[in-house]
This record gives sequence, C-alpha cells and structure tokens, in this order.
Amino acid sequence: MSIGQLKQAQQSSILLASMDAADCRALFETSHRKTFAAGSTIFSEGEPGSTVILIETGRAEISITSMSGRKSVLAHMGPGEVLGEIAALDGGDRTADVIAASQISGRVLSRQNILKFVSERPNVASAIIAELCRKVRNATDMYSAQSMTEGGQRLARALLRLFDKWGEPDDGNGIRLGEKFSQGDIGEFSGLARENVNRHVKGWCDIGILKVDGRQLFLLDRAALEDIAEL
Repeated sequence: MSIGQLKQAQQSSILLASMDAADCRALFETSHRKTFAAGSTIFSEGEPGSTVILIETGRAEISITSMSGRKSVLAHMGPGEVLGEIAALDGGDRTADVIAASQISGRVLSRQNILKFVSERPNVASAIIAELCRKVRNATDMYSAQSMTEGGQRLARALLRLFDKWGEPDDGNGIRLGEKFSQGDIGEFSGLARENVNRHVKGWCDIGILKVDGRQLFLLDRAALEDIAEL
C-alpha cells in the first residue's frame, strides 16, 4: 500500500484512523492485494471468517437473504473500510453475504496475523472495539428505519444515508450520488419494491427534492427530504 493510499484509508476508516503510520505499515506488511470483478462474491454467509479485506477501490454490498428468498441490503462499503472483521476476530462464521457491486481491489489480511498484531498493541484493540460499536449502531438504525410502516419515510432515510456516504457536491445540481445505484439497489436497501421506489422518486423529482439525469441521482433539497424522513 502506497503512502497516498494509506492516508486515504486512514481518513475513511475509524479503525485505521487511530493508528499511526508505522502501525499501519506493520499491519499491511503481511497482506496481499486481491481484485474482485463486479458481481462476484467476496464472502458468503455461513463460511469461516479467516480473513478481512481493506477496500482500496470499488464498492461492496452487504446483504442477508431470508428463508423465503427476500434479499435485504444492510450496507454499502467503499475505500478505506474493512470487510469481515467480526467473523475474523471472533472466529465465527460470516453473518452476511458480500458481493462486489463494482470492481474492487483491496488488501487481504489473515485472522492469525491480525490477532497477533492486536495483542501487541492495546490502542489498536480499543480502536477495533469502537469500530464494532459503530457497526452495531449502524445496524440498529437500519432495522429501526425498516420497521417503520410508511414506505416514503423509510426511503427518505435510506436516501439520506446514501447521500451522506456517497454524495459529491455538483455545481448547480446540489449533491450528486457518486456511486450509481439502481432503483432495485435502493429498494433492497430501504426494504421497498422497485416500483414503490420509482413512484416516490418521481414524485420527489416533480416537487424539486430530487433530480434524475440518466442513471445519476441528485439531492436538491435536503431539508425537505429530512422532513419526509422525520429526522
């Protein structure tokens, strides 16, 4: 990992942000780079958690599938974020499926090397605790949002989360969603059918809250979307 990539990762990751450059370099000395094609499976639910992956480029989608076959997207993760740390740290099985939503390159670390590294650095252990707590809070927020009965409110909250994480300022067009999410993707993230996502998005475009240009989605009026989300 280059110095530039290391700094980018430290800016994006709670775990790595607490480390100094020497610790980061020491950790990744034992890693190897791996690339995943868009659409390929990175982890499968139920398989042993023997590695973690630090994403350098690309976007990963984390999901679970119910017994009835319904897929629910839990999160999208990108550069500087770590995949698979829970199973790798506790030695249990993967708790969700992870696929490459776009081509991904990342650094792969083994559980054995991570545990050895953490045992020698108490400050890193504290950082891992903080990161895992953040993930629990994120999951709690997601389940709380999906338990709401009103679809528009759930969708508004899901869109705000996407814009907060993947949004990029765009002159004259508010905030642009940097990653391309289909309405099916957004539906799986918000717990709505694609048709309902389309209906709400069209209505919000008509009143100037959102804008669609090709496959690009723009947020023009955040305050109005927050009102719908009841934040």
